[in-house]
Amino acid sequence: MPERVNKFNIGKVTNSRQKDLNGDSTRDEKSKNSDLSTKNELDQLSNTNITNNNYSHIHLDNINLKIIEELLNNGDIKSSEIASNLAIPLSTIQRRRSMLEKLSVLEKTYTLDPKKLGLRISEISINTKKGNSQEVMKEIYKSHRRNIVDMSLRIGNPDTNVSFRVVYRNSVFLFNLLEEIKENEMVNGVSWSEYISEKKMTSLLS
Repeated sequence: MPERVNKFNIGKVTNSRQKDLNGDSTRDEKSKNSDLSTKNELDQLSNTNITNNNYSHIHLDNINLKIIEELLNNGDIKSSEIASNLAIPLSTIQRRRSMLEKLSVLEKTYTLDPKKLGLRISEISINTKKGNSQEVMKEIYKSHRRNIVDMSLRIGNPDTNVSFRVVYRNSVFLFNLLEEIKENEMVNGVSWSEYISEKKMTSLLS
């Protein structure tokens, strides 16, 4: 299964003379006129605690969020187009985009549209007996990994410990899969729902 980014924390931006996460220099001095103030706002980027290349805090300021939004809407967009859309210097866009990609805040992947292949997709939720969630997940993944889109362990909802999405061509496959899960002695119950439509996230801005 694909690796996930561990975490990123949104922290406060502090002024210093060191170079920050995106390679821009931040300043101690307050600008004395509006032109310098505008330049500082463009150059002020996320500061991080950097120890042995361990980036523990990433601050996503308004510019970084806008860059991410542009890339979520169009993963093939050129940096020059982003610069034009946001009215921000190309060098700033290139530097920030490169760093976001380097730190895996942004990752470009290809996705498959099952419906265009005549496939259906459902989410299956399983309630397992205490202490058996990981074992149930491993068994199902081993037997049906070719049909599984993604899979996860859950907490918070007492009725769902394991959840996964599966693609299939007809109801017979889904029926047989559900019956197989119900027969598992480590499972208390199972429920499912079919995807009709899906809305992808294209913005981090409120």
